[in-house]
Amino acid sequence: MASLSALLSLVLPLLGHAHDHVGPINPELGVPGFPDCVRAHPELELSVEDAADDLLCGIKEAPATAVRIACIGDSITAGVRSSSAAHAYPQQLQSLLDTTHGQGAYSVTNLGACGSTMLKKGDSPFWKRPQYQALTSQKWDIVTILLGTNDAKDTSDKGKNNWQHDCGGPDHTTLEGCSFAEDYKAMIDLVKTLGTTSAGPKIYVMTVPLMQQSTYGMNQTVINGVYPNLIPLIQKANSGVLGPIDLYHQMGGVQDWKTTFPAKCVVNSSFAPCGSWCDKQSCDQCHPNDVGYAKMAKLVQQGLGLDKTSSSILV
Repeated sequence: MASLSALLSLVLPLLGHAHDHVGPINPELGVPGFPDCVRAHPELELSVEDAADDLLCGIKEAPATAVRIACIGDSITAGVRSSSAAHAYPQQLQSLLDTTHGQGAYSVTNLGACGSTMLKKGDSPFWKRPQYQALTSQKWDIVTILLGTNDAKDTSDKGKNNWQHDCGGPDHTTLEGCSFAEDYKAMIDLVKTLGTTSAGPKIYVMTVPLMQQSTYGMNQTVINGVYPNLIPLIQKANSGVLGPIDLYHQMGGVQDWKTTFPAKCVVNSSFAPCGSWCDKQSCDQCHPNDVGYAKMAKLVQQGLGLDKTSSSILV
């Protein structure tokens, strides 16, 4: 008889949950993805939603001298659709840093929370997830922020009523009255208090493309048209915030995406960027495959200025 986790990985993507989880399920955690967490009550058989709230997340063990990096985000950070924990982008970033700088120099913690939003009034705010508790209970040298895909859900795309369309459009993106920018600022202000030194951690903001309209109820115009303008505006408006690390354009995003992107990515697509989302290993229009996560990790390493042995952003 098939195991419970195997059955859940087939059934749960078809069902709706408060956290909007997508499979396949990580059998050790009872949720998709590979955040640096354990279950508080692993002996209990819980729904995906309850298992997500049963997580205990925390910083990975590392030498006291290690530079501590927190990667906060949603299922893309958690590594949903990657083939193993080793292929999620934060874990691949750890491997790259170990290779470049030696083991123990950097410690990367995956604080991705599937289905989470930056919006405090979203259907599953990162602010209320165990990964948030892990973030705020520790001190960090670097924090990367990759939230927004679930915020972009709206009812016109058969998603949750998260995005309020109060930040303008692609041609006139504004911070004024933008609830997403307000909550983003609140997160930045909080993270500034979590540094290992009084200067606070280095904060980097990022966004990635969405390859098909209405994927998981997400508005593609918001993600591909508004965020590439909005995230840089948020960075400029908040002192001490670095980046943006340009994952959007370097992962294939363009200004005229409506005419450049195919309707959706397919295996062996003639549109080269689709190779980071769709191959025989995984074909998803929101979550990268192993190839895409590897590319993300390399781009983040470069964006942090840590792709060379002599580099150190703490100098």
